[in-house]
Amino acid sequence: MDHIVSKMIVRLRNVSIRFKLLFYFIVIIILCVSTLSILGGNIYKKSMEEEANAYTDQMLEQVWNTIETTIQENNNIMYYLANEEFVKEFMEQQTTTEDMTNSVKEQILVYQQRHPEIAGTVIVNHYDQFISNEMIRVSRDPLTKETWYKKAVQSPEKIQLISNPIGRNLKNQYSYQVNNVLSLAKAVVNPLTNEVAGVILIDLKLDFIKNVIESIKIGKSGFIFIMDKDGNVVYSPVNSTVYHIHPSWIAEKKSPPIEKEIDSHKFQIIYNTIPDIDWKIIGVFSLDETTEVVSKVQGYTLIIAIVTLLIGSMMSLFFASTITNPVKKLMDLMGKVEEGRFDLRFHAKYEDEIGQLGNSYNKMIQQVEKLIELVYQEQKSKREAELKILQAQIKPHFLYNTLDTIQWMAQEYKAYKIVELVNALTTLFRIGLNKGNEFISVEEEIEHVKSYLIIQMTRYESKIEYEIQIEEAVKKYQILKLTLQPLVENAIYHGIRNKRGKGKITISIRQKNDTLELRVHDTGIGIEKEQLQELNHSLETMSDEGKKGYGLFNVNERIKLTHGSQFGITVESEYQGGTTIIALLPIKFL
Repeated sequence: MDHIVSKMIVRLRNVSIRFKLLFYFIVIIILCVSTLSILGGNIYKKSMEEEANAYTDQMLEQVWNTIETTIQENNNIMYYLANEEFVKEFMEQQTTTEDMTNSVKEQILVYQQRHPEIAGTVIVNHYDQFISNEMIRVSRDPLTKETWYKKAVQSPEKIQLISNPIGRNLKNQYSYQVNNVLSLAKAVVNPLTNEVAGVILIDLKLDFIKNVIESIKIGKSGFIFIMDKDGNVVYSPVNSTVYHIHPSWIAEKKSPPIEKEIDSHKFQIIYNTIPDIDWKIIGVFSLDETTEVVSKVQGYTLIIAIVTLLIGSMMSLFFASTITNPVKKLMDLMGKVEEGRFDLRFHAKYEDEIGQLGNSYNKMIQQVEKLIELVYQEQKSKREAELKILQAQIKPHFLYNTLDTIQWMAQEYKAYKIVELVNALTTLFRIGLNKGNEFISVEEEIEHVKSYLIIQMTRYESKIEYEIQIEEAVKKYQILKLTLQPLVENAIYHGIRNKRGKGKITISIRQKNDTLELRVHDTGIGIEKEQLQELNHSLETMSDEGKKGYGLFNVNERIKLTHGSQFGITVESEYQGGTTIIALLPIKFL
């Protein structure tokens, strides 16, 4: 498999630029359109789900606000009733008169007429006396022993909410269904003794919830219903789906949206819990509806993607051709050049990169023509020079022979000083020419500089003396020829010659780590500090500023060009204290 992939990659690399550009354009278009259609569809779907969830949350909040507002209003009614004079008086009586009972009933009736959601109201004092317009006692058992009464007494500061109040010792004379009732109970506290004087109980019709729930629409098939703490449906619009929702799905107080499948359809369920009574307000809507819309959008996106791909492919082919056609034309011209045609030129329509490439090609062909002509002239001149070189080959031999003749004649006349001088000059020429070789041994370089010093000592008589210190191990190392002689010459002409009296030149050569260090020290006049700084700067940068001693700079430049910028010459000096020239070279063996 890897072999096949590697083969395909190699083949792709070797195809034409036009095909590559077209292939890359199409791949980019496919990636962009695919990403847009897939990610766009998923993002749109998620956005719709989040929007539906947010809307459902708002509707749940609206239902809860309605219930909360109604409970708060009835809490206020209980407060106002508890503070009515007739009610206060009733709370402290073991027996009631007809006038007192009628007065309390009138007060209850006032509030019931203003609030049609109230199914019935009953006021019970701690003596088990009660007053109500609609509610009657079922048996003679005391109402103060009822669960709702006890809960209210135990938490007098809190309103008690009782759903589906079955089994009470009370009955509504209008036969109102208790499973369609929400009961509110609250204790009445005597402000003087802080003791519970009795309890007010109000039954609310669930119609006030029904009106709110039926007015809410969540999509085409979504709905809201209420479930009590035992999993029984308190109220729901007519919908068969509600009976397929298992209470265990919504067991928590509050949960993020959950996704369930009911009758092969996916539904999203969101719920919240009403405090105290543990009723759950549940919102349900179909995910299939959302998916259906997204599927349509993705279908349209796919059609647009195919059309875009076709149009993009045609445009890519056109644009690829506009780029590759000039390149192909340039390739054809290069083929002609290979055949020897240098008269053809590339004519660019535009000044873009290809146009610039064509102009560079034209300049290159022009330069090639010039170079061919130059090479031709050089070859012609070379052949002429070779003849001259053959004629000049006899000159060094002629010079050596002449010097040998002078040396022989000097010996004949016992002019030994002349013999020594001519011998030194012959050695100087022989080693300097070195058969055209660039490198010589350190030992030969020392012999060469000795010959040079013999000649100079003859010229300056007793003004110069020298000393050579060399490690035996370095004699066989190779260095550039004519390295020491220019340094010694510099020491003579710029150091010792300008000093009164006799001067000494000390030459030392040693191995220092991985380098060869050559030192030429003279006891001459030395160099002033500013001049020394300029001199070393010029040597380091190989600039022409402050060149004092052409041979010194020539040697430095040869060393740096041959071995690298890390090697070369530095100068140490003190005015009136002498000068030391230090040359660092790499170690080179024979």
